[in-house]
Amino acid sequence: MNEYLDFLRKQFNDRIRFEEKRSGIYQLIAPFYHEDGDMLDIFIENSDKDNIIKISDHGMTIMRLSYEYDIDTPNKKRIFQKMIGENQLEERDGKLYIETPLESLYPSVLQFAQAVGKVSNMRLFKREVIKSLFYEMLDEYVMDKLARFRPEPKMLPIPERDDLEVDYELKEFARPIYVFGIKDDTKARLTTISCLEFQRASIPFKSVAVHEDFEALSRKDRKRITSAADKQFVDLDDFRNNGEEFMEREAA
Repeated sequence: MNEYLDFLRKQFNDRIRFEEKRSGIYQLIAPFYHEDGDMLDIFIENSDKDNIIKISDHGMTIMRLSYEYDIDTPNKKRIFQKMIGENQLEERDGKLYIETPLESLYPSVLQFAQAVGKVSNMRLFKREVIKSLFYEMLDEYVMDKLARFRPEPKMLPIPERDDLEVDYELKEFARPIYVFGIKDDTKARLTTISCLEFQRASIPFKSVAVHEDFEALSRKDRKRITSAADKQFVDLDDFRNNGEEFMEREAA
């Protein structure tokens, strides 16, 4: 192991050092830092594979992240897995690691440090991450909690009008219920137009609008969608808390 560490130290022009934490496990002391100034936790040890070095964080990254941001939903887990996959990391029991041959040790350490920094920064853009998941979380709820109403995504009530797509058609009703997820003014306007066109075509349906944030819409768009939609939920939590009960009443 010492020859590996000496090799790496030379590649960093003697600007790093190592502290042995346990037998055969060395912490890299190098100028790699989190956004708040704390040093990244990087450990180097022999892999179970011959002539392979393991670079790991020993679970410190996810533990540190958990203080402010939990990877506690399927969608967050998918984003996390995508992030580490794109950076060629592996994860086991909460530990991030990469395995590399000696000749690639230097670039692998740089790659690992960069990837750990990205994962750590999930806590800094957590609002943006959650916001970007609106449609995925809506899909999760509809396809799971409302499954008994036979939801069918991406329906075209007017086949020749592929611009008037319904996010979900719930079929288990006297008149089908069209569910629209609305994230912004643009989607609110499209939903308004769709509902009016379906009415003009004499299609029997009932419309439900699920907003990411109803109050974030412009005043005119709030007024238009309120006139066009049969039922609205002001945000996703409102729909999660009351949507199932509403559907049951409609099906009765």
